[in-house]
Parts: sequence; structure tokens; C-alpha cells
Amino acid sequence: MSTTGTIFDLKKFAIHDGPGIRTTVFFKGCPLSCWWCQNPEGLESRPEVMKVKSGGTGGGGSACDSKEETVGRVVTAGEVMVEIKKDIVFYDQSGGGVTFSGGEPLLQKDFLGELLTECRAAGIHTAVDTSGYAEWEAFEAIRDRVDLFLYDLKIIDDNEHRKYTGVSNVLILENLT
Repeated sequence: MSTTGTIFDLKKFAIHDGPGIRTTVFFKGCPLSCWWCQNPEGLESRPEVMKVKSGGTGGGGSACDSKEETVGRVVTAGEVMVEIKKDIVFYDQSGGGVTFSGGEPLLQKDFLGELLTECRAAGIHTAVDTSGYAEWEAFEAIRDRVDLFLYDLKIIDDNEHRKYTGVSNVLILENLT
């Protein structure tokens, strides 16, 4: 497992990203610029220095204190799988598994594909949380290894979609159908 990818977080015991108890792997890179983005640290495709909150009001600092920190890291599929496999017992007991989210995981289709292959080999349920804004070839490359797609359709009206996300939804709707 030598394929590398860029992630910004790996959240264990997630319960809102698919069925059961899950591990959610957050990929860096997103082609949309949604006004309401919940993961702005996932927009850029490579590690970056960002200002982050530095921990509330304890220790004399204020809740508005921030510090610069590198957000994101390049990892191998093998490194990610080590973390995922630690929680197989929870997936098995709860009907859970792994969700690949972002950013947009389909932008890193080779890395995603290797992770999906390894999860399939380990009997781990997989979900891909996507905006749908990717070339159809990316969907074709992984779809036989995905148990569940979480398709995050933002807005139906193309003009409104352009206004609030920065891109047309034509490709997104084509991929959905």
C-alpha cells in the first residue's frame, strides 16, 4: 500500500456519517466554495498553514486567540488503514464502517481506490461522501468497491448553485442520474 493522499482529519467513533459507528477520513481538496462550508480546512488540496483557535479561555487566553498551524498531511493508504483497522470491533458490533469525506474524496481517486480495496479485503463497510462534482471516470473507477454513496446535492437551480458554491451543478446532476 504505497499510494499517498492528503487528509486533514481522521475522526473515530463518528455516528453521523453513515450507519453505525464509523471512522471518517477527511480528504483535502474541494472544487466547490460553498458559502456555508463546514470544513474550510478541506478546500485546499495540499497541506497549508492556517489560523486555528488555540483552545478556549483556559490558561489565561481568550476564546478568540488563534495560532498558525499546518493543516493536512500526506499519508500512505497503509498508514490510514492501520488507524481504520483499530476499530473493526466497533464496526462489527454496530453495523458501521468507514466514510471517506472531505473536501471531495473523488479528487484523489487513486488514493481513495486503494483504501476502498483494502477495506473490502478486510470486510469493512465503506461509504463515500461526495458533492458529485467529479468526472464520471472517477465514479466508475471506485463504484464497485463502495457500499454506500452519500451524495451531497447542494442546490437544484443551476444559477443559485453557481451563486452559492462557485460552480455549475450540471455535472453533479449528470453524475446523479
